[in-house]
Amino acid sequence: MSSKQIHEGYLMVDHRASPGLTAQEALSLGYHPAQVSEGSLFEAKTNHCSHCGTVVIMNPMRTRDRSLCLSCNKYICDNCGIQSKMPDYVHKTYIQQQEEGLTYFANLGNNI
Repeated sequence: MSSKQIHEGYLMVDHRASPGLTAQEALSLGYHPAQVSEGSLFEAKTNHCSHCGTVVIMNPMRTRDRSLCLSCNKYICDNCGIQSKMPDYVHKTYIQQQEEGLTYFANLGNNI
């Protein structure tokens, strides 16, 4: 199993016995209306962004490339993909950011 697949999850939106979502509701939530209409069953892989921890639905209808961090060889969300192209960007994974925050607050407590 590749490092990009090890963190995959699964999403199922089942409207086989419900009225489903309206086209406007579907679009506002990021779905194509046909994916979540009455009588539909939507299934997709999920993954988390290595940089911010956001859960990303791997939309099977997506045609553009997904952002991939070459430093940690993991998928990242579109927002982090944009940020990673900025000239002053510093690569930090979500775990590294959490550890820095914990260290900061631990040191803050020692200085009181």
